[in-house]
Amino acid sequence: MAIYNLCRPLLLGAAIAFLTALLALGPVKADLLSVVRIVLQKGRHYDPTDLFLRKGDSITLVNGDDSAVHHAFIEADRFAFDAGDQEPGKQATLTLKEPGDFIIQCGIHPKMKLTIHVQ
Repeated sequence: MAIYNLCRPLLLGAAIAFLTALLALGPVKADLLSVVRIVLQKGRHYDPTDLFLRKGDSITLVNGDDSAVHHAFIEADRFAFDAGDQEPGKQATLTLKEPGDFIIQCGIHPKMKLTIHVQ
């Protein structure tokens, strides 16, 4: 019991230091976790439908439908992307090299749109 009483202030100080370190890392961790990098194509929708990313980030488009084929593409003045036909379960990766706002569309389902905001 005497050792516990001697160590108690040290344990309390260590716990406070640990919590302070976690709080200091909190915004950094939250910022990293808030970046969505997987986009699901299912039910003639993209999920999510709006992304905020940084230049150099990559996203993976995953066809989550059981039977529908998708064809994701971007046509922009500064940037173009074409995943081709994506069979169910297939995926395509896109690296965002240019800043700006871009719309990923589906060549098969014209109402399917994903807006990407790249800083």
